[in-house]
Amino acid sequence: MADQVQGATKGTQDKIQSATTGILGSIEGWGNWITAKAKAMLDRVFPPETRAAFLAKLQAFMLANPKLSTFLGMNLAITGVPLFLFILFSLTVFIFALVVGLLVGLLGAVAFTLFAVGLALTIVLPTIFFTTMGATFLFLWGLGGYYILKWANSEGGGEATGQEGGGASIGDRLNSLTGGRLTGFMDSARNEESKKSIYGWGDANTPAKAEEKPQPAQKNNSKPQASEGQKTK
Repeated sequence: MADQVQGATKGTQDKIQSATTGILGSIEGWGNWITAKAKAMLDRVFPPETRAAFLAKLQAFMLANPKLSTFLGMNLAITGVPLFLFILFSLTVFIFALVVGLLVGLLGAVAFTLFAVGLALTIVLPTIFFTTMGATFLFLWGLGGYYILKWANSEGGGEATGQEGGGASIGDRLNSLTGGRLTGFMDSARNEESKKSIYGWGDANTPAKAEEKPQPAQKNNSKPQASEGQKTK
C-alpha cells in the first residue's frame, strides 16, 4: 500500500515537474523572442557603431567627472525603474484608448450610416413610386390623345362629321379651340394618313395625288395618235 502511494506521489510530482518545465520553456522562448525583437529594433534605431561611440564618450565623461557621474548614476538607478514603468504605462493606455476609440468610432459611423440610409429610403421609395406613376399616367394620356386625334383626322372621322375631302375635321376644330397647341399631333396624324396610299385616301390633305388616275391618261395618249393618222390620210 505504501509503495502504491509512493508511486502515485512520484507520478504526480513528475507530471507537475514536466508541466512546470513546459511552462518555463514557453516563457523562456517568449522572452528570447521579445529580446531579439527589441535588440533588432534598437539596432535599427541606434546602430551598434553609434552606440559604441556613445559609450566611449560616456566613459570619458565619467573619468573626467567622477562625482557628477556617480550622482547621475545613482539617480538613474533608483528613479529609472519607476520612470520607465510610468512611460510604459502611459504608452499602453494611449494605444489602448486609441484602438478602442477607433473601434467605437467605426461602429458608430456604420450605425449612423445605416440609420441615415434607412430614413432616406422611407422618403425616397414613396417618392419614386409616385413619380413613376405620374410619368406613366402622363405617357398614357398623351398616347391616348394622339390616337384620338389620329382617329379624328382619319377617313372615318371625316365621314362621321359629314365632310368629304373638304372643310375642317374634328382634330382641326380641337386644334383651333386650343389655340394651335395640337399642331404637332395634327401634323403627325396627317403624315401617317398620307403614307397609307398613294392617293391619300381621298382626303383634303393630298388633293393632287387623289386626282391622279393613270388609266384615263392612257386613253388620252391614244387619241392624239389616231388623230395624227387621220391627218396623214
